[in-house]
Amino acid sequence: MAVGIGSVKRMVRSGDSVKDIIKFWLPEVISQFVFIVFPLLLDSYIVAGLKSTTLYGALGTANNFIHVLLKFSEAIPIASVAIIGRLNGAKKYNKCGEELGNTFWTSTFFGVLQFILIFFAATQIYRVLGVPESMISIGAPFLQLRSFGIMLVFLSQVLLYFMRGIKNTKTPMIISLTGILSFAFFDYALVLGRLGCPRLGLHGAAIATIIQYSFVMILSLWLILSNKSYKKYFASLFIGYFTLKRSLHLLNLSWQIMVDKTSLALSYVWLFKMITHMGPAAIASFDAIKNLERFALLPAIAFAQVITFLVSNRLGAGDPEGAKSNIKKVLFMTFVATSICLLGLCLKASFFIGLFDKDVTNSFGHIAAPALVLVSALVVFDFIQLILAGALRGAGDVRTVMIVRFFSCLLFFTPIAYIISKLPITNLAVRFGLIYGTFYLNTAVIGFFFMRRIVSGKWQKIKV
Repeated sequence: MAVGIGSVKRMVRSGDSVKDIIKFWLPEVISQFVFIVFPLLLDSYIVAGLKSTTLYGALGTANNFIHVLLKFSEAIPIASVAIIGRLNGAKKYNKCGEELGNTFWTSTFFGVLQFILIFFAATQIYRVLGVPESMISIGAPFLQLRSFGIMLVFLSQVLLYFMRGIKNTKTPMIISLTGILSFAFFDYALVLGRLGCPRLGLHGAAIATIIQYSFVMILSLWLILSNKSYKKYFASLFIGYFTLKRSLHLLNLSWQIMVDKTSLALSYVWLFKMITHMGPAAIASFDAIKNLERFALLPAIAFAQVITFLVSNRLGAGDPEGAKSNIKKVLFMTFVATSICLLGLCLKASFFIGLFDKDVTNSFGHIAAPALVLVSALVVFDFIQLILAGALRGAGDVRTVMIVRFFSCLLFFTPIAYIISKLPITNLAVRFGLIYGTFYLNTAVIGFFFMRRIVSGKWQKIKV
């Protein structure tokens, strides 16, 4: 017992204080909520007000694929945080500014590339997913327009992650709040045709996203260039910095993050495909549950962002014990916060599903509400792998994260989800819940291998 108490005392004393971690985390929770979770919840709620399960399903299908693009857009900025965090910890401020320039132009290239590809492939994407033809004709044009908004996300993420890399989470929070306010206004006005605006349905939601990220990008640029405390990072305008060698080094880190993040994101796409044959009600249930689970995981998503730069800065300052201590503290705090959110979902499942189930002629609540309870019981596996993945990325150990996620998704999740989808289960809610639950069994496997890597200590010696 004395040894255990001594270990706890050492953990509390080393690394960042719990107070400081919470101070970093709270703005990040708000940023992640307004940047990722709230737009999906608000968009789904407003489109549900059109009282059409077909429209709602078309939105969910597009958003499921857009989630892949969003994860792809994070890869290069996250890799830059591992580099910028260490440079900042070592007080090499000019180098941080140079890395921002390299990151900006590298991310711009991929943002434009995804827009071109999605614009010409939108209809085929819907067909491959196996949704009804009525959803394809509505959803494909929406996905094309949304891909332009995603291009702006690629540019915005670079600027926001730079600020996080130098341990500033408050400013990205304020910027994200400004963006979401513009989105909320235009989403409501353009989807439903309110406040003197035309009723554009799904197209209105896509236009609202474009307006949102335009605000975010412009405001981020203005604050970075005008803030006097950032002058030490830039000898000249950051967009003038670009070297092929550093860009290739960044890609060498980020392509692995691209693979690991899109592995999980594409798992959602595969999961979606496994339930499309169950009909429009199951398709709509998938979107409602996915959005609610992301809300419950919000504390973990925010902590995963925080642990990346906490580990990066500690290792950059030559303090591996502090990095380990931060991981333990963040895991415990994540457990407490996420458990509270999941308990709320389980106790009020029917109420939360009812927020999106508005079509009285084709209701999906009978599937979604009981399935949400089953899925919520398994979500706890996900937050562990989220935090450990963030810690490994902060150490620059992105290869481990990529390999574990890729092969677990490919060799474990893909076949087991397919097998369960073929079982002769007549109860739709149970069948849906079991298929969805395979995703979290997969995250449990991923978390196990990440934990082994952390315990080994090899992650502390990665060069970036």
